[in-house]
Amino acid sequence: MRMSALGDVVMTLPLLRTLQKAFPRAKLHWIVSRPFHTIVEGVSGVELIVIDKPRGPLSFWRLWRQMRRYDFDWLLVPQASMRANLVTAVTRAKRKIGFGALHSRDLQRWFVNETVPAEPEHLIDSFLQFATHVGASEHVLEWDLPLRPEEHAWARMQVADCAGIKLAVVLAASKPERNWPVARYCETLERIAARWPLTVVLIGGPGKAERALAGELHRGLRLPVLDMVGRTDLRQLAALLGQVDALLAPDTGPLHIAQAMKKPVVGLYAVAPSRKTGPYVEPQWTVDVFAEAAATILKRGPERMGWRQRVHDGRAARLIKVEDVVDKIEKLFEHLGFKPGATS
Repeated sequence: MRMSALGDVVMTLPLLRTLQKAFPRAKLHWIVSRPFHTIVEGVSGVELIVIDKPRGPLSFWRLWRQMRRYDFDWLLVPQASMRANLVTAVTRAKRKIGFGALHSRDLQRWFVNETVPAEPEHLIDSFLQFATHVGASEHVLEWDLPLRPEEHAWARMQVADCAGIKLAVVLAASKPERNWPVARYCETLERIAARWPLTVVLIGGPGKAERALAGELHRGLRLPVLDMVGRTDLRQLAALLGQVDALLAPDTGPLHIAQAMKKPVVGLYAVAPSRKTGPYVEPQWTVDVFAEAAATILKRGPERMGWRQRVHDGRAARLIKVEDVVDKIEKLFEHLGFKPGATS
């Protein structure tokens, strides 16, 4: 069971692939929430159980009826939340396995009968602990989102007229405290475009906040921009990220989709440490000021920050410097083999 959020659902795929390799005769189900199931729809070798979020007695009764059709040997629950606890409670399974103490919360241990060892590790590694717990010793680090040929074709058509390096940009995370100021995106992109041929591919959801930030970027930027904010569903978003050269983004779901599409990411981290939820592949391009934010805002050194603690303050992201982001992007472009050459 991993029902949400978007990035976490994508990061569950290595656990699924590890279980499939270790237990090729097992019948696997994945309990996932309706808003996020489309991104993994069509994954081979697994049956999706798509559930709606319980919002009252009637919806909970419907959930109970839906889950009573199943009787599992194992229920792996790499999600600690009260909603996950409710689903765990109505799901029949001989073994119900949850997080160990370091990652557990919302009384999860009251709803499971086994827990996995917990270490201060990346979320993907904490997911894979579930596979180790049930006897899968060889971890399979594969994402392979199951996109259809027509989705790839649609994405190619969208970027067909984009010149130079295609850099996707996300302005808005699910929590505004993670957002980097738009003015700094503008300065960063202008400085990059002064040396490198660049087209910005702007992506994001359909909400008013995302559109407002996109408008602010348009007003402050004098570069070619392909604005796809609010114009993609989750599968189109994944296909579009498969057609760009790299992604610049805060701590948000599309960052992990880009990783699944084998695209490098310059991640911007301040509220949470990137070593827990940042890019799992090639983390060297990440800009991480979490330790500085903890020391500056919370007056705590790294040794005094618990593994689950965050810097919930909008000032944290402002500690990320433009020059550090420019440096990471330029080094990434050099690594990818691109040659400088200004377009203007």
